[in-house]
Amino acid sequence: MSDNIIENAGIVPVKEKLAYSFAQMPGTFYGGVMGVIQSFYFAWMGLSTIWITIALIVYAVWNVVNDPIFGNIIGNTRYYNKKRGELQRYIPYIKFGAPLFSLCFALVFFPPDAWRGQTSNLTIQVWLFIWYLVSQIAYDTLFTFVLCAHVALLPQMTLNQREREKIQLMSTAFMLPAILFGFIVPVIYLANPSTATIAQFQMLVVIVAIFGIFPYLILSKYVHEHSEHIPENKTPLLKSIKLAFKNPSFRVYVIYDGVSVLFLNLVMVSLPFYLTWVLGPMEGFNMLPFWIGPIICVFISIPIILKIASKYSTKASISYYFGALAIGFFFSFFAGLSGNWILVSIGFSIFMLGFTGEFVQHNPMRADTIDYDYWKISGERREGLYAGVGPLLSKPMISVALAVPTALMTAFGLIYVDAVGGLSATQGLAAASLGVNISMTLLPGIVCLIGLIIWVKFYPLTGEVVEKMKKEVSILHEQKRKEYDEKKELK
Repeated sequence: MSDNIIENAGIVPVKEKLAYSFAQMPGTFYGGVMGVIQSFYFAWMGLSTIWITIALIVYAVWNVVNDPIFGNIIGNTRYYNKKRGELQRYIPYIKFGAPLFSLCFALVFFPPDAWRGQTSNLTIQVWLFIWYLVSQIAYDTLFTFVLCAHVALLPQMTLNQREREKIQLMSTAFMLPAILFGFIVPVIYLANPSTATIAQFQMLVVIVAIFGIFPYLILSKYVHEHSEHIPENKTPLLKSIKLAFKNPSFRVYVIYDGVSVLFLNLVMVSLPFYLTWVLGPMEGFNMLPFWIGPIICVFISIPIILKIASKYSTKASISYYFGALAIGFFFSFFAGLSGNWILVSIGFSIFMLGFTGEFVQHNPMRADTIDYDYWKISGERREGLYAGVGPLLSKPMISVALAVPTALMTAFGLIYVDAVGGLSATQGLAAASLGVNISMTLLPGIVCLIGLIIWVKFYPLTGEVVEKMKKEVSILHEQKRKEYDEKKELK
Protein backbone atom coordinates (compact mmCIF):
# COMPACT_ATOMS: atom_id res chain seq x y z
CA MET A 1 0.00 0.00 0.00
CA SER A 2 1.49 3.34 -1.01
CA ASP A 3 2.06 6.24 1.38
CA ASN A 4 -0.47 8.29 -0.60
CA ILE A 5 -3.24 5.71 -0.16
CA ILE A 6 -2.49 5.48 3.56
CA GLU A 7 -2.57 9.26 3.87
CA ASN A 8 -5.93 9.54 2.09
CA ALA A 9 -7.55 6.64 3.95
CA GLY A 10 -9.81 7.11 6.94
CA ILE A 11 -11.28 10.52 6.05
CA VAL A 12 -14.04 11.24 8.58
CA PRO A 13 -17.14 13.19 7.41
CA VAL A 14 -17.36 16.71 8.83
CA LYS A 15 -20.65 16.03 10.61
CA GLU A 16 -19.04 13.09 12.46
CA LYS A 17 -16.05 15.21 13.43
CA LEU A 18 -18.33 17.95 14.76
CA ALA A 19 -20.64 15.53 16.57
CA TYR A 20 -17.73 13.78 18.31
CA SER A 21 -16.03 17.07 19.17
CA PHE A 22 -19.22 18.67 20.52
CA ALA A 23 -19.56 15.73 22.91
CA GLN A 24 -16.29 16.80 24.56
CA MET A 25 -18.11 19.71 26.18
CA PRO A 26 -20.25 17.99 28.84
CA GLY A 27 -17.44 16.00 30.44
CA THR A 28 -15.18 19.06 30.46
CA PHE A 29 -17.93 21.21 31.96
CA TYR A 30 -18.65 18.57 34.60
CA GLY A 31 -14.96 18.18 35.39
CA GLY A 32 -14.54 21.94 35.76
CA VAL A 33 -17.46 22.18 38.18
CA MET A 34 -16.37 19.07 40.11
CA GLY A 35 -13.02 20.79 40.57
CA VAL A 36 -14.68 23.16 43.05
CA ILE A 37 -16.31 20.40 45.08
CA GLN A 38 -14.04 21.04 48.06
CA SER A 39 -14.92 24.72 48.04
CA PHE A 40 -18.56 23.67 48.26
CA TYR A 41 -18.27 20.94 50.91
CA PHE A 42 -15.30 22.16 52.99
CA ALA A 43 -15.68 25.95 52.81
CA TRP A 44 -19.49 26.20 52.46
CA MET A 45 -21.14 23.10 53.90
CA GLY A 46 -18.54 22.69 56.65
CA LEU A 47 -17.71 18.99 56.15
CA SER A 48 -14.72 18.24 58.37
CA THR A 49 -11.36 17.24 56.90
CA ILE A 50 -11.42 13.82 58.59
CA TRP A 51 -14.70 12.90 56.89
CA ILE A 52 -13.45 14.20 53.54
CA THR A 53 -10.31 12.08 53.90
CA ILE A 54 -12.25 8.91 54.79
CA ALA A 55 -14.62 9.44 51.87
CA LEU A 56 -11.75 9.97 49.44
CA ILE A 57 -9.98 6.80 50.56
CA VAL A 58 -13.15 4.80 49.84
CA TYR A 59 -13.62 6.72 46.60
CA ALA A 60 -10.04 5.93 45.53
CA VAL A 61 -10.55 2.20 46.12
CA TRP A 62 -13.78 2.28 44.10
CA ASN A 63 -12.02 4.15 41.29
CA VAL A 64 -9.24 1.58 41.08
CA VAL A 65 -11.70 -1.33 40.98
CA ASN A 66 -14.52 -0.08 38.76
CA ASP A 67 -12.65 1.39 35.78
CA PRO A 68 -10.90 -1.77 34.54
CA ILE A 69 -14.03 -3.87 35.11
CA PHE A 70 -16.37 -1.50 33.29
CA GLY A 71 -13.80 -0.72 30.61
CA ASN A 72 -13.47 -4.42 29.83
CA ILE A 73 -17.27 -4.81 29.79
CA ILE A 74 -17.52 -1.94 27.31
CA GLY A 75 -14.77 -3.41 25.15
CA ASN A 76 -16.49 -6.82 25.06
CA THR A 77 -19.93 -5.42 24.14
CA ARG A 78 -21.58 -6.50 20.87
CA TYR A 79 -24.84 -4.54 20.52
CA TYR A 80 -26.69 -4.83 17.23
CA ASN A 81 -28.36 -1.56 16.24
CA LYS A 82 -31.27 -2.64 14.01
CA LYS A 83 -31.97 0.89 12.81
CA ARG A 84 -28.43 1.32 11.51
CA GLY A 85 -27.82 -2.32 10.71
CA GLU A 86 -24.45 -2.30 12.46
CA LEU A 87 -22.73 -3.77 15.48
CA GLN A 88 -21.84 -1.29 18.21
CA ARG A 89 -19.96 -1.44 21.50
CA TYR A 90 -19.37 2.19 22.54
CA ILE A 91 -22.30 4.33 21.34
CA PRO A 92 -25.01 2.50 23.37
CA TYR A 93 -23.27 3.47 26.61
CA ILE A 94 -23.08 7.10 25.51
CA LYS A 95 -26.68 7.29 24.30
CA PHE A 96 -28.39 5.55 27.21
CA GLY A 97 -25.95 6.63 29.92
CA ALA A 98 -25.99 10.37 29.21
CA PRO A 99 -29.21 11.28 31.10
CA LEU A 100 -28.16 9.35 34.22
CA PHE A 101 -24.66 10.82 34.00
CA SER A 102 -26.07 14.35 34.03
CA LEU A 103 -28.44 13.57 36.90
CA CYS A 104 -25.68 12.09 39.07
CA PHE A 105 -23.46 15.10 38.36
CA ALA A 106 -26.14 17.55 39.54
CA LEU A 107 -26.96 15.58 42.71
CA VAL A 108 -23.41 16.02 44.01
CA PHE A 109 -24.14 19.70 44.68
CA PHE A 110 -27.59 19.36 46.27
CA PRO A 111 -27.19 18.07 49.82
CA PRO A 112 -29.91 19.40 52.18
CA ASP A 113 -29.10 22.99 53.12
CA ALA A 114 -30.11 22.26 56.74
CA TRP A 115 -26.90 20.24 57.11
CA ARG A 116 -24.69 23.28 56.48
CA GLY A 117 -22.27 24.53 59.12
CA GLN A 118 -22.99 21.93 61.80
CA THR A 119 -19.40 20.86 62.36
CA SER A 120 -20.01 19.83 65.98
CA ASN A 121 -23.10 17.71 65.21
CA LEU A 122 -21.78 14.19 64.59
CA THR A 123 -25.05 12.89 63.12
CA ILE A 124 -25.24 15.70 60.56
CA GLN A 125 -21.57 15.28 59.71
CA VAL A 126 -22.13 11.58 59.04
CA TRP A 127 -25.11 12.25 56.77
CA LEU A 128 -23.17 14.94 54.89
CA PHE A 129 -20.26 12.52 54.56
CA ILE A 130 -22.61 9.88 53.09
CA TRP A 131 -24.03 12.34 50.56
CA TYR A 132 -20.52 13.51 49.63
CA LEU A 133 -19.30 9.93 49.12
CA VAL A 134 -22.31 8.23 47.52
CA SER A 135 -23.06 11.06 45.09
CA GLN A 136 -19.44 11.06 43.90
CA ILE A 137 -19.43 7.27 43.47
CA ALA A 138 -22.65 7.45 41.45
CA TYR A 139 -21.21 10.26 39.32
CA ASP A 140 -17.94 8.42 38.77
CA THR A 141 -19.68 5.18 37.78
CA LEU A 142 -21.64 6.93 35.03
CA PHE A 143 -18.50 8.93 34.16
CA THR A 144 -16.72 5.62 33.55
CA PHE A 145 -19.41 4.23 31.26
CA VAL A 146 -20.02 7.39 29.22
CA LEU A 147 -16.55 8.95 29.09
CA CYS A 148 -14.71 5.65 28.58
CA ALA A 149 -16.97 4.91 25.63
CA HIS A 150 -16.48 8.42 24.23
CA VAL A 151 -12.70 8.25 24.60
CA ALA A 152 -12.65 4.80 22.99
CA LEU A 153 -14.44 6.05 19.88
CA LEU A 154 -11.71 8.35 18.57
CA PRO A 155 -8.90 5.87 17.84
CA GLN A 156 -11.24 3.58 15.87
CA MET A 157 -12.91 6.41 13.94
CA THR A 158 -9.77 6.80 11.83
CA LEU A 159 -6.11 5.83 11.74
CA ASN A 160 -5.22 8.91 9.71
CA GLN A 161 -3.10 11.09 12.00
CA ARG A 162 -4.15 14.31 10.30
CA GLU A 163 -7.83 13.39 10.74
CA ARG A 164 -7.24 12.60 14.40
CA GLU A 165 -5.54 15.94 14.87
CA LYS A 166 -8.42 17.73 13.13
CA ILE A 167 -10.93 16.00 15.40
CA GLN A 168 -8.86 16.84 18.46
CA LEU A 169 -8.51 20.46 17.33
CA MET A 170 -12.28 20.71 16.92
CA SER A 171 -12.68 19.05 20.32
CA THR A 172 -10.32 21.59 21.84
CA ALA A 173 -12.37 24.43 20.32
CA PHE A 174 -15.45 23.04 22.06
CA MET A 175 -13.52 22.39 25.27
CA LEU A 176 -11.99 25.86 25.59
CA PRO A 177 -15.22 27.50 26.81
CA ALA A 178 -15.58 24.67 29.31
CA ILE A 179 -11.96 25.05 30.46
CA LEU A 180 -12.39 28.79 30.95
CA PHE A 181 -15.70 28.07 32.66
CA GLY A 182 -13.77 25.98 35.19
CA PHE A 183 -11.69 29.04 36.08
CA ILE A 184 -14.51 31.57 35.99
CA VAL A 185 -16.93 29.67 38.26
CA PRO A 186 -14.63 29.83 41.31
CA VAL A 187 -14.06 33.52 40.74
CA ILE A 188 -17.74 34.41 40.55
CA TYR A 189 -19.41 31.98 42.91
CA LEU A 190 -17.04 30.19 45.27
CA ALA A 191 -14.03 32.39 45.99
CA ASN A 192 -16.08 34.04 48.74
CA PRO A 193 -19.36 32.06 48.90
CA SER A 194 -22.63 33.43 50.23
CA THR A 195 -26.21 32.19 50.28
CA ALA A 196 -26.96 34.16 47.11
CA THR A 197 -23.90 33.00 45.15
CA ILE A 198 -24.42 29.36 46.16
CA ALA A 199 -28.04 29.49 44.97
CA GLN A 200 -26.85 30.91 41.65
CA PHE A 201 -24.13 28.25 41.46
CA GLN A 202 -26.65 25.46 42.01
CA MET A 203 -28.92 26.86 39.31
CA LEU A 204 -25.90 26.89 36.98
CA VAL A 205 -25.22 23.24 37.85
CA VAL A 206 -28.77 22.31 36.80
CA ILE A 207 -28.45 24.24 33.52
CA VAL A 208 -25.12 22.58 32.73
CA ALA A 209 -26.52 19.13 33.57
CA ILE A 210 -29.52 19.56 31.26
CA PHE A 211 -27.35 20.95 28.45
CA GLY A 212 -24.89 18.08 28.86
CA ILE A 213 -27.36 15.44 27.67
CA PHE A 214 -27.75 16.79 24.14
CA PRO A 215 -24.18 16.60 22.77
CA TYR A 216 -24.10 12.89 23.64
CA LEU A 217 -27.42 12.27 21.89
CA ILE A 218 -26.16 14.13 18.81
CA LEU A 219 -23.02 12.00 18.80
CA SER A 220 -25.05 8.78 19.02
CA LYS A 221 -27.01 9.88 15.94
CA TYR A 222 -24.18 10.95 13.63
CA VAL A 223 -21.02 9.03 14.63
CA HIS A 224 -20.55 5.53 13.22
CA GLU A 225 -18.52 2.72 14.70
CA HIS A 226 -16.34 0.39 12.67
CA SER A 227 -18.05 -2.95 13.25
CA GLU A 228 -15.16 -4.89 11.74
CA HIS A 229 -12.98 -4.03 14.76
CA ILE A 230 -15.38 -5.50 17.34
CA PRO A 231 -13.92 -8.87 18.47
CA GLU A 232 -16.16 -11.89 18.12
CA ASN A 233 -14.86 -13.44 21.34
CA LYS A 234 -14.76 -11.79 24.75
CA THR A 235 -11.39 -11.34 26.46
CA PRO A 236 -11.28 -12.01 30.22
CA LEU A 237 -10.37 -9.03 32.37
CA LEU A 238 -7.10 -10.39 33.80
CA LYS A 239 -5.87 -11.46 30.37
CA SER A 240 -6.73 -8.00 29.00
CA ILE A 241 -4.78 -6.28 31.77
CA LYS A 242 -1.76 -8.53 31.28
CA LEU A 243 -1.75 -7.80 27.55
CA ALA A 244 -2.02 -4.06 28.21
CA PHE A 245 1.01 -4.06 30.51
CA LYS A 246 3.07 -5.80 27.86
CA ASN A 247 2.74 -2.55 25.91
CA PRO A 248 5.75 -0.31 26.82
CA SER A 249 3.87 2.80 25.69
CA PHE A 250 0.96 1.94 27.99
CA ARG A 251 3.21 1.56 31.03
CA VAL A 252 4.39 5.14 30.58
CA TYR A 253 0.87 6.28 29.70
CA VAL A 254 -0.46 5.08 33.08
CA ILE A 255 2.07 7.35 34.82
CA TYR A 256 1.38 10.21 32.42
CA ASP A 257 -2.36 9.97 33.03
CA GLY A 258 -1.83 9.97 36.79
CA VAL A 259 0.42 13.02 36.62
CA SER A 260 -1.94 14.98 34.37
CA VAL A 261 -5.02 14.24 36.48
CA LEU A 262 -3.18 15.07 39.72
CA PHE A 263 -1.89 18.48 38.65
CA LEU A 264 -5.18 19.46 36.95
CA ASN A 265 -7.26 18.59 39.99
CA LEU A 266 -4.83 20.20 42.45
CA VAL A 267 -5.19 23.43 40.47
CA MET A 268 -8.97 23.30 40.14
CA VAL A 269 -9.53 22.36 43.79
CA SER A 270 -7.11 24.98 45.12
CA LEU A 271 -8.02 27.89 42.82
CA PRO A 272 -11.04 29.27 44.76
CA PHE A 273 -9.02 29.27 47.99
CA TYR A 274 -6.03 30.80 46.18
CA LEU A 275 -8.11 33.70 44.90
CA THR A 276 -9.32 34.48 48.41
CA TRP A 277 -6.34 33.73 50.66
CA VAL A 278 -3.29 34.37 48.45
CA LEU A 279 -4.37 36.94 45.85
CA GLY A 280 -7.13 38.60 47.88
CA PRO A 281 -4.85 40.34 50.41
CA MET A 282 -2.46 41.69 47.74
CA GLU A 283 -2.52 45.47 47.67
CA GLY A 284 -3.93 46.93 44.45
CA PHE A 285 -4.99 43.53 43.16
CA ASN A 286 -7.48 43.78 40.30
CA MET A 287 -9.08 40.62 38.91
CA LEU A 288 -9.53 41.70 35.29
CA PRO A 289 -5.92 42.83 34.54
CA PHE A 290 -4.64 39.78 36.37
CA TRP A 291 -6.34 37.36 33.96
CA ILE A 292 -5.48 39.16 30.68
CA GLY A 293 -2.05 37.53 30.31
CA PRO A 294 -3.09 33.99 31.30
CA ILE A 295 -6.13 34.01 29.00
CA ILE A 296 -4.08 35.26 26.02
CA CYS A 297 -1.53 32.52 26.71
CA VAL A 298 -4.28 29.87 26.75
CA PHE A 299 -5.20 30.74 23.17
CA ILE A 300 -1.67 31.11 21.79
CA SER A 301 -0.57 27.86 23.45
CA ILE A 302 -2.73 25.73 21.16
CA PRO A 303 -0.99 26.58 17.83
CA ILE A 304 2.40 26.30 19.58
CA ILE A 305 1.59 22.80 20.86
CA LEU A 306 0.17 21.66 17.53
CA LYS A 307 3.15 23.09 15.61
CA ILE A 308 5.64 21.21 17.79
CA ALA A 309 3.64 17.98 17.32
CA SER A 310 3.48 18.48 13.55
CA LYS A 311 7.13 19.44 13.08
CA TYR A 312 8.67 17.01 15.57
CA SER A 313 6.38 14.53 17.36
CA THR A 314 3.65 14.10 19.93
CA LYS A 315 6.36 13.20 22.42
CA ALA A 316 8.15 16.53 21.83
CA SER A 317 4.88 18.44 22.15
CA ILE A 318 4.02 16.86 25.50
CA SER A 319 7.59 17.40 26.70
CA TYR A 320 7.18 21.11 25.93
CA TYR A 321 3.94 21.48 27.80
CA PHE A 322 5.17 19.63 30.89
CA GLY A 323 8.21 21.94 30.91
CA ALA A 324 6.09 25.10 30.60
CA LEU A 325 3.84 23.91 33.41
CA ALA A 326 6.70 23.12 35.78
CA ILE A 327 8.42 26.48 35.19
CA GLY A 328 5.16 28.41 35.50
CA PHE A 329 4.10 26.70 38.72
CA PHE A 330 7.47 27.24 40.43
CA PHE A 331 7.55 30.88 39.31
CA SER A 332 4.00 31.37 40.62
CA PHE A 333 4.90 29.86 44.00
CA PHE A 334 7.71 32.35 44.65
CA ALA A 335 5.66 35.18 43.15
CA GLY A 336 2.89 34.32 45.61
CA LEU A 337 5.37 34.64 48.48
CA SER A 338 6.38 38.08 47.19
CA GLY A 339 2.88 39.50 47.54
CA ASN A 340 3.03 41.03 44.04
CA TRP A 341 0.00 40.12 41.91
CA ILE A 342 1.72 41.21 38.68
CA LEU A 343 4.45 38.60 39.22
CA VAL A 344 1.80 36.00 40.01
CA SER A 345 0.00 36.88 36.77
CA ILE A 346 3.27 36.35 34.86
CA GLY A 347 3.66 32.95 36.52
CA PHE A 348 0.11 32.00 35.60
CA SER A 349 0.77 33.13 32.01
CA ILE A 350 3.82 30.86 31.79
CA PHE A 351 2.00 27.74 32.93
CA MET A 352 -0.97 28.61 30.73
CA LEU A 353 1.40 28.28 27.76
CA GLY A 354 1.38 24.57 28.56
CA PHE A 355 -1.96 24.10 30.28
CA THR A 356 -3.97 23.28 27.14
CA GLY A 357 -1.45 20.62 26.12
CA GLU A 358 -3.24 18.03 28.21
CA PHE A 359 -6.50 18.69 26.37
CA VAL A 360 -4.94 18.91 22.90
CA GLN A 361 -2.53 15.95 22.99
CA HIS A 362 -3.92 13.45 25.48
CA ASN A 363 -6.31 11.65 23.12
CA PRO A 364 -3.97 11.46 20.09
CA MET A 365 -1.20 10.12 22.31
CA ARG A 366 -3.53 7.53 23.85
CA ALA A 367 -4.64 6.57 20.32
CA ASP A 368 -0.98 5.91 19.42
CA THR A 369 -0.71 3.64 22.45
CA ILE A 370 -3.81 1.71 21.36
CA ASP A 371 -2.49 1.48 17.79
CA TYR A 372 0.72 -0.02 19.16
CA ASP A 373 -1.30 -2.64 21.04
CA TYR A 374 -3.09 -3.56 17.82
CA TRP A 375 0.20 -3.57 15.90
CA LYS A 376 2.48 -5.48 18.25
CA ILE A 377 0.53 -6.93 21.20
CA SER A 378 -3.03 -8.21 20.72
CA GLY A 379 -3.97 -7.80 17.05
CA GLU A 380 -7.33 -6.30 18.11
CA ARG A 381 -8.76 -2.80 18.58
CA ARG A 382 -9.14 -2.59 22.37
CA GLU A 383 -9.99 1.07 22.97
CA GLY A 384 -12.55 0.31 25.68
CA LEU A 385 -10.12 -1.77 27.70
CA TYR A 386 -7.45 0.93 27.50
CA ALA A 387 -9.96 3.60 28.47
CA GLY A 388 -10.80 1.54 31.55
CA VAL A 389 -7.35 0.27 32.55
CA GLY A 390 -5.53 3.51 31.67
CA PRO A 391 -6.81 5.36 34.78
CA LEU A 392 -5.39 2.79 37.24
CA LEU A 393 -3.20 5.56 38.66
CA SER A 394 -5.14 8.65 37.63
CA LYS A 395 -8.41 7.77 39.38
CA PRO A 396 -6.76 7.38 42.82
CA MET A 397 -4.94 10.64 42.07
CA ILE A 398 -8.33 12.38 41.98
CA SER A 399 -8.81 11.39 45.62
CA VAL A 400 -5.29 12.58 46.45
CA ALA A 401 -5.95 15.91 44.72
CA LEU A 402 -9.22 16.36 46.61
CA ALA A 403 -7.77 15.37 49.99
CA VAL A 404 -4.39 17.14 49.98
CA PRO A 405 -5.57 20.79 49.68
CA THR A 406 -8.04 20.52 52.56
CA ALA A 407 -5.49 18.65 54.70
CA LEU A 408 -2.85 21.32 53.98
CA MET A 409 -5.27 24.14 54.77
CA THR A 410 -6.26 22.49 58.03
CA ALA A 411 -2.59 21.99 58.94
CA PHE A 412 -1.92 25.68 58.26
CA GLY A 413 -4.92 26.78 60.32
CA LEU A 414 -7.49 27.47 57.62
CA ILE A 415 -10.61 25.76 58.99
CA TYR A 416 -14.39 26.15 59.15
CA VAL A 417 -15.43 28.10 62.26
CA ASP A 418 -19.10 27.91 63.27
CA ALA A 419 -19.12 31.39 64.80
CA VAL A 420 -17.82 32.88 61.55
CA GLY A 421 -20.03 30.73 59.33
CA GLY A 422 -17.13 29.94 57.02
CA LEU A 423 -13.34 29.52 56.82
CA SER A 424 -11.11 31.39 59.19
CA ALA A 425 -7.29 31.74 59.36
CA THR A 426 -6.86 30.52 62.93
CA GLN A 427 -3.02 30.59 62.76
CA GLY A 428 -2.84 33.92 60.96
CA LEU A 429 -3.23 35.06 57.37
CA ALA A 430 0.41 34.39 56.43
CA ALA A 431 0.14 30.71 57.42
CA ALA A 432 -3.18 30.25 55.64
CA SER A 433 -1.78 31.91 52.50
CA LEU A 434 1.30 29.68 52.53
CA GLY A 435 -0.73 26.49 52.84
CA VAL A 436 -2.95 27.42 49.90
CA ASN A 437 0.04 28.59 47.83
CA ILE A 438 1.78 25.24 48.32
CA SER A 439 -1.36 23.40 47.24
CA MET A 440 -2.00 25.56 44.16
CA THR A 441 1.51 26.01 42.75
CA LEU A 442 4.37 24.18 44.48
CA LEU A 443 2.83 20.70 44.54
CA PRO A 444 1.61 20.83 40.91
CA GLY A 445 5.06 22.10 39.88
CA ILE A 446 6.78 19.14 41.54
CA VAL A 447 4.27 16.73 39.97
CA CYS A 448 4.82 18.17 36.48
CA LEU A 449 8.61 18.06 36.85
CA ILE A 450 8.46 14.37 37.80
CA GLY A 451 6.13 13.74 34.87
CA LEU A 452 8.49 15.52 32.48
CA ILE A 453 11.50 13.45 33.56
CA ILE A 454 9.65 10.13 33.25
CA TRP A 455 8.09 11.11 29.92
CA VAL A 456 11.33 12.22 28.25
CA LYS A 457 13.32 9.25 29.51
CA PHE A 458 10.88 6.37 29.02
CA TYR A 459 8.13 7.11 26.45
CA PRO A 460 9.05 4.86 23.47
CA LEU A 461 6.85 6.15 20.61
CA THR A 462 9.11 8.64 18.89
CA GLY A 463 8.16 10.21 15.57
CA GLU A 464 9.94 7.53 13.52
CA VAL A 465 8.26 4.65 15.37
CA VAL A 466 4.81 6.22 15.01
CA GLU A 467 5.29 6.81 11.27
CA LYS A 468 6.22 3.17 10.67
CA MET A 469 3.37 1.97 12.90
CA LYS A 470 0.74 4.00 11.03
CA LYS A 471 1.74 2.53 7.68
CA GLU A 472 1.63 -1.07 8.88
CA VAL A 473 -1.58 -0.67 10.89
CA SER A 474 -3.26 0.89 7.84
CA ILE A 475 -2.56 -2.31 5.92
CA LEU A 476 -3.92 -4.43 8.79
CA HIS A 477 -7.08 -2.31 8.92
CA GLU A 478 -7.68 -2.73 5.20
CA GLN A 479 -7.32 -6.50 5.51
CA LYS A 480 -9.72 -6.58 8.48
CA ARG A 481 -12.31 -4.57 6.55
CA LYS A 482 -12.15 -6.91 3.55
CA GLU A 483 -12.56 -9.98 5.80
CA TYR A 484 -15.56 -8.39 7.53
CA ASP A 485 -17.23 -7.47 4.22
CA GLU A 486 -16.70 -11.01 2.90
CA LYS A 487 -18.38 -12.51 5.99
CA LYS A 488 -21.36 -10.13 5.62
CA GLU A 489 -21.79 -11.19 1.99
CA LEU A 490 -21.74 -14.88 2.93
CA LYS A 491 -24.51 -14.27 5.50
